[in-house]
Amino acid sequence: MTLLNAVLVLTGLLSAGVVYGTDMFFAVVGRTALARTSDAALTEVMGRLHEVGDARMPLFGVTALLSTLALVFTTGAGSRPSVFAGLALVGLAAQLTAYFRGAQPVNHAQTAAAQQGIVPPAARALQTRWDSVIVLRAVGMTLGVLGLGLCALWIR
Repeated sequence: MTLLNAVLVLTGLLSAGVVYGTDMFFAVVGRTALARTSDAALTEVMGRLHEVGDARMPLFGVTALLSTLALVFTTGAGSRPSVFAGLALVGLAAQLTAYFRGAQPVNHAQTAAAQQGIVPPAARALQTRWDSVIVLRAVGMTLGVLGLGLCALWIR
């Protein structure tokens, strides 16, 4: 394993792991727990989480994507590590697409509502939209972490 590839796979795994853990938590625990809260609590908590998360989480996602993309090119075209890095890249891209199309607009709406101290009439519908992509996001991140882990095993 070259030092560059070792650094790339480790950086990719650690940064993707942050996003994976967050998405998996909300897919398995958060979604169900939030369904049991009032609209006011839902708006306040999720709005504040998105306010902070949307400012901090992109660092981890971008780092994972760039590290994984670099691995695709540095592990040798057609090699097993390159194929696994490609699988990881597909998973990360799927998660990012689901985030931009389904979650990000909800994040902005919930953040604005929390900052203004209001509960939007469509609070539940917003959360339902967000919930509709969290499993896809978690599956995408699972592929990402799995691909990076397999890549790490095969890099020589």
